[in-house]
Amino acid sequence: MKILNFVVRSPYYRVSPSPWPPLVAFCLVNMAIGLVSWMYRVNYSINIILVGGLLLVSCLYLWWRDVLREGDQGYHSKYVIKTYRDGMIMFIVSEVMFFFSFFWAFFHSSLSPNVEVGGNWPPCGIRSPNAFSIPLLNTWVLVTSGISVNYAHNSLKCRDYDYGSIIGMIFTIVCGIFFVKLQYMEYFSNSFCISDSVYGSVFYMLTGFHGAHVIFGTLFLMVTLGRLWFGHFLLNRRFGFEACVWYWHFVDVIWIAVYIFVYVWGGGQLFDLWYKYWEG
Repeated sequence: MKILNFVVRSPYYRVSPSPWPPLVAFCLVNMAIGLVSWMYRVNYSINIILVGGLLLVSCLYLWWRDVLREGDQGYHSKYVIKTYRDGMIMFIVSEVMFFFSFFWAFFHSSLSPNVEVGGNWPPCGIRSPNAFSIPLLNTWVLVTSGISVNYAHNSLKCRDYDYGSIIGMIFTIVCGIFFVKLQYMEYFSNSFCISDSVYGSVFYMLTGFHGAHVIFGTLFLMVTLGRLWFGHFLLNRRFGFEACVWYWHFVDVIWIAVYIFVYVWGGGQLFDLWYKYWEG
């Protein structure tokens, strides 16, 4: 009697046991313990955080090195790349939900300001930033960086691995650093802090977390530029580059929403222009 074998080889790559996930989890727990200790003013808590952060960066570097080697050895089939794409999309959606919660707090406080803030928005005593100064320049910087990263991506798809793609990435990185510099200048010149009513809290939470995402995105661009320089990307093998482009466009779109609603509308700029128009 012939026994039929119905076992089919899986199109997915089954990774071998790796020490990096538990080590990364250990580093994160170590940093969390250090952070709580720092809040309670425990001695040497900063050292615990720094050591945990150093170990975390080392473990992540080795983990990503192994993932890149798996790709070089041909283990990343189209099914594996699809799971990477789905994971990146879900990650960006989770980031959108993260910012959605802060926008919810902003609109909840601004559309119906209560008596604690004087019934006005911005609250009484708050001088909101001028939306047509540094924030407008920052908007131009991020929109320009989105164009340059698209230029780099299109150059890569046209097999321009040495000039257009590298120049576009360098220009995008410069724009990201310039944005962070301008954000610091704006914070330094603001007349209110995060503890000045709900306006200060929501303003700095939205713009501050977006600035943190710009910093992480710039680091992502730097790593991608390094991989591009060493020839890790080709026309038919460029998902890491595409993931970087997706994340940077997410940063662009979120900033446009922050600029329109927090600076222009929430800062009273539109009302001032409308009032001056009818007064004149």
